[in-house]
Amino acid sequence: GFFETAAYTGAFSPTETSSNNWALGWTFDVFEPPTCPTGTVRVGELNGLNRCEMQGVFTEDLHLTFGNIYQVTGRVEIGADVGGDGQAAGGDPANLTIDAGVTIFGNSGADFIQVNRGSKIFANGTVNAPIVFTALADVNNTAASTARGLWGGVIINGRAPINTCPGPGGLATCEAQVEGSTGFYGGDQVADNSGRLNYVQVKHSGFEVTPNNELNGITLAGVGNGTDIDFVQVHNSSDDGIEWFGGTV
Repeated sequence: GFFETAAYTGAFSPTETSSNNWALGWTFDVFEPPTCPTGTVRVGELNGLNRCEMQGVFTEDLHLTFGNIYQVTGRVEIGADVGGDGQAAGGDPANLTIDAGVTIFGNSGADFIQVNRGSKIFANGTVNAPIVFTALADVNNTAASTARGLWGGVIINGRAPINTCPGPGGLATCEAQVEGSTGFYGGDQVADNSGRLNYVQVKHSGFEVTPNNELNGITLAGVGNGTDIDFVQVHNSSDDGIEWFGGTV
């Protein structure tokens, strides 16, 4: 009676990974040793893990797999902005997927992640293996308990309505510049989907670009209600923990 019917042959299903399988925590070498995923560059080791660097604009999907630690260097953009109407010249959406238990860090206020309009982030943590965005000093256990502003933060730009434009449901051509000069947001897609944040921590973030123009722990700009946000913590941000600019999320 304790057997479970499975629709596959072998010990693991085709969708199981090194961070999501029944053998996790009590056996070794079940899967191949982790390597830095395509789109990142190995720049050494940190705490016994591959240190995989992310830089620039990603117009191809990026999957941050468990077993590595990820470094954000400068402005890291997911996708090229498709515009409020989805037709912007040069627009090219992409998805960022992050496995449970992954840690991502920056080392200055200029290091941050920006998800542009039309693109998505899937940060799928769990209660026992949250996804952590933090600073290098925190990873090295040298950050003071009150440390703030050690890196930038996470910005998500969507195509949902914003209140600076007239008309019910907003306008496809309506947009505004995000605080911190981190792209544009707004449109007429009430149910716009920017992905999912689930069991996510953002620590020691925030940065003042200019007076009264700061990066927050998490910035949600014109994000639509097709986006799922559950169990999120922002700890020690130098500006707002979570700041909403319009949207319907």
